[in-house]
Amino acid sequence: MPWTRTLSLRREYDIMRVLHEHGVAVAEPIAFCEDPEAIMMAAVDGRDRFDAHDRAPTRDAVIADYMRRLAYAHRLDTGAFEAIGLSRPTGPREIGYMGFGLSEKWYREIKPGPDPVIEFIIAWLHRHVPDHRTEVSWIHFDAGQFLHLDNRVTALMDVEFSCLGDPMADLGAMRMRDTAQPIGNLTHAFAVYAAETGAPIDRGVVNFHAVRFALLTAMLSAGTRADPPPQFDLAQWQAWSLMSLMLCLQIIAEEGGHDIEAPAPLSYPAIRHDAAHHAVRRIVDDILDTPDIDDHLAFRLRIVRDLLPGIHRSAKSSEHVEQFDRDEATTALGAIPPTWRAVDQTLEDAARSAPATDRERQILALLTRRVYRQIDLIAPGMRDVQDVRVQPIDRSVLPTT
Repeated sequence: MPWTRTLSLRREYDIMRVLHEHGVAVAEPIAFCEDPEAIMMAAVDGRDRFDAHDRAPTRDAVIADYMRRLAYAHRLDTGAFEAIGLSRPTGPREIGYMGFGLSEKWYREIKPGPDPVIEFIIAWLHRHVPDHRTEVSWIHFDAGQFLHLDNRVTALMDVEFSCLGDPMADLGAMRMRDTAQPIGNLTHAFAVYAAETGAPIDRGVVNFHAVRFALLTAMLSAGTRADPPPQFDLAQWQAWSLMSLMLCLQIIAEEGGHDIEAPAPLSYPAIRHDAAHHAVRRIVDDILDTPDIDDHLAFRLRIVRDLLPGIHRSAKSSEHVEQFDRDEATTALGAIPPTWRAVDQTLEDAARSAPATDRERQILALLTRRVYRQIDLIAPGMRDVQDVRVQPIDRSVLPTT
């Protein structure tokens, strides 16, 4: 995927070194190995997510501790990060876009075909980029990742995407992180951050960055998902991508004050070739149950196992899904070409030009129902992101602009 070319373990090591030297809770980077590239770091006690044993008071204490540590890191002088090669954005629009222009360029280079959902979200971002922000900080970027133990954070982790930009970007990214990996009460987290920094929470900017950050998952994996190599975990990336698109659409609806209803669940009638699908699944399960199965083989077979429900459900209902999509597009746009690709292209053209009016709401509702149906098709294989939900933020208890 295109963005992987911009990352290196050396970059992450340098970022960790600067953070550690300035008192941010990260694992101490001890040394760097050039060949093969590897980081030696101090071991840190803690778990990287909450589980059923973590009650609300524990979650609130940990997320509050993370927000205080994040606010501290946001206050660091950016000069030390610029010295290791992190570029400082100039001007409000560059601060607002947070490098999105480069991400969009990468997407255009690998775009496999028309995609009305991604293009609608890109167009929305261009219409809503904040142009009034001036503060530049080190940001976690993939925020909300930490180790915790005894009601406190023991280390921030996964800082390879770190860059310089708007600190509100980290709050936006946490809305995405919480969807895939629940990290606690975000209203409480944002309130702690506001109290710690003495600055209000800019709702529109936070939500812009939530959408910008979430879209990267689907946008930058689009080419690989359309033509996956054998080592690619398509099941996981399909799940993450649909989750991220749903988060984008729901937050756009939130910002626009739109109430979008989910479509009725799909039905999956028996088909003539059910036995073949069941046979493949049982063969895969049987091999995975083999004692001492090779770990890498098991990993690849689990990808197959998680793809099979979506393939089976598509065999049962994809024709109905395409008809739903075509009928809704016809209602919204008039006469629609007969093929699914032509439908997508026609809808993409409309989505890219949808203004912030009732037309936007109509296109938004149509695309949201589309994504709901795609999630329905692959739901049994969506692993850690089944039952996608976007945590609401109670703005009434936050100091906002």
